[in-house]
Amino acid sequence: MPWSKLKNIILAILAVTNLCLLVLVAGQALRSGRMREQARENAILFLRNRGVEVDESMIPQKMNLPPLTVERDLEGEERTASALLGGAVTAESRGGEVYRYYNQSGAVQFHSDGTFSAQLDPSAFPLGADRAAGCLELMGKVGFTGTILEEKGDDLVFRQTWQDWPLFTQQVVLVCRQGSLSAITAGRLLVGRPQEDAGRHTISVATALIDFLNGVSTLGDVCNRIDAIEPGYVTAVSLTGPTVLTPVWRMTTDTGAYQLDLVTGGVIRAA
Repeated sequence: MPWSKLKNIILAILAVTNLCLLVLVAGQALRSGRMREQARENAILFLRNRGVEVDESMIPQKMNLPPLTVERDLEGEERTASALLGGAVTAESRGGEVYRYYNQSGAVQFHSDGTFSAQLDPSAFPLGADRAAGCLELMGKVGFTGTILEEKGDDLVFRQTWQDWPLFTQQVVLVCRQGSLSAITAGRLLVGRPQEDAGRHTISVATALIDFLNGVSTLGDVCNRIDAIEPGYVTAVSLTGPTVLTPVWRMTTDTGAYQLDLVTGGVIRAA
């Protein structure tokens, strides 16, 4: 048989084999998706049978937030300080993994646990007529995206987000005086690029719902209705390792708010 014909036959066999593998993988994915959806529906039914009302539309179809870690980035901290203060900064190590950066516009301080604070020259940070919008714009220029949670007199509570997901433990108070930003009081902000943590995995949606009900019962509480579920992250800092970002659900019920750890399934009362 001529080589050209033999080569065409081999290519045809390979194409058919690849097509069969594609169909097999697609079929497995479809079956897996159906099983996941069935498990989710069964968990919702389980809650309802235990007297907990829940709107099915608020329950996520799948887990979208992977566990993450982020290494401390000293160069990134200096860039952040320079961007906030609008120019070159002088770096100062204050011991205990605390670094301070300053110039004529103010000073910014970072701690190893993510604690962040700033003292600013108000004349360098006018906010405009809408101080909340002005603060969000200023924080965005520095690289911190987020939302204003509340106003406390002239001060604003800012909570950071990552890819539009809330970082529940990363928030600061923006101190506004006479139409300008004068300080950012001690709170926590995340600097650096989070990476997926291959060593940790999230539980399924069905498992999360059952763990929530069991966790609330373990706390000695009772709820009859789930009003809202807000996915996001909480952070934990090691003195010798990276910052760990754990996906959670903040769940509001008729009797209180709870935080469900989507890696361990643990439940605590939310502040």
